[in-house]
Amino acid sequence: MNADRNEVHSETDAARAGSTPHIVRWILVISLLAAIVLLSIIWITGAATQSDAESSQTQKVEVQESRAAAEQSGDQTDSIVHEGFDEIEAAEPGDRPPSAPPVVEN
Repeated sequence: MNADRNEVHSETDAARAGSTPHIVRWILVISLLAAIVLLSIIWITGAATQSDAESSQTQKVEVQESRAAAEQSGDQTDSIVHEGFDEIEAAEPGDRPPSAPPVVEN
């Protein structure tokens, strides 16, 4: 440790009181690869064990259930519509609040 003009200069290992073996980056790399491999195995085995019949059957059941629920509620639309849609007041073309930015015509 040198003290020149009130400045302290020391070696990196002495300042850290130890060495820097860079093991943290190896732990991160190995952990990342392990997570990718494990999640891929879970995803691939789940997709491989499900047959095409199960996949299409699941979709058919979901569509049938949503249609049955719509028929029971008397709803004949495929979209979301608010009950008070006809009561919504639209702004007139000339109505602008005072804080609105100016309109620039092209």
